[in-house]
Amino acid sequence: MTRSCHVSDDPNTFDPPRSLLDSLAEATGGDLTAGSFDPNNDQLDPEMLQVLKWYLLPVTRYFRTEVLGAHLLPRDRGCLCVSNHAIFGIDSAALLTQTYMQTGRMLRALGEHVLFKLPQLGQFFARFGVVDGNRDNAVRLLQAGEWAICYPGGTRDSLKESHERYQLKWHNRMGYLRCALAADVPIVPIAGIGIDDAFVTLGRERLLGRTLFGSARYDLPIFVGLGALPMPVKFTFYIDRPIDLRARYGLGPEHADAPANELLPVHTEIWSHTQKLIRGHLKRRVSRFF
Repeated sequence: MTRSCHVSDDPNTFDPPRSLLDSLAEATGGDLTAGSFDPNNDQLDPEMLQVLKWYLLPVTRYFRTEVLGAHLLPRDRGCLCVSNHAIFGIDSAALLTQTYMQTGRMLRALGEHVLFKLPQLGQFFARFGVVDGNRDNAVRLLQAGEWAICYPGGTRDSLKESHERYQLKWHNRMGYLRCALAADVPIVPIAGIGIDDAFVTLGRERLLGRTLFGSARYDLPIFVGLGALPMPVKFTFYIDRPIDLRARYGLGPEHADAPANELLPVHTEIWSHTQKLIRGHLKRRVSRFF
């Protein structure tokens, strides 16, 4: 039986019958293990990290990337970093590369599920240390002592328009908090400054993104930069002190599955704290370019 596709006069109501990536993954026999984290068989390839570093060095240099506060990341345990996110993840490329160069350790990105729907794409990201950002993977990763980073706002944060620059769109998304509680690790806020200035977003198209990925939340931005390139603004990432959830809120693994209303005040405080961190560093910035 085929699924019908409803089309109305309102373009916001269009939903394709299935995403193109779902169809391609099925046709290619999607590898369900790509992006899974197993501490005894980590898919991260150290040799590929060296290759990635040299390919992404031009990106970090183009944005004169600085990571300040890397010494605050705990050396003896895992942690879950949370941050604001920019268009197409260019901020992640700069942050992860620069942090790796400064510390010799990789911030393991908890990636969007759609990245792993195609086996070749999923295997590519997995070799660079990205894992499928579900709770089981995240908890195993953090309990293994790894540093991880996620963006609670997800695509809503990444694909926001220019008038929403530097606004965290986390809303009631508390999966990151449940993961940190289950793994019993601290949360580390990071403020990414400059990342929302690389492009000017004029709006969002309403066909290609949702056709590829199966949801209107993936509507792709219509943007301009320095021609086809991003503006050469300066990227600075400010790593804040870790938030120990047990010491500060009296919460631990036993609270990972607590009702949403019990965790909402903690989530709201972390969200507010990270937003204030971003705004504070924006106010102190002299220029977008240095």
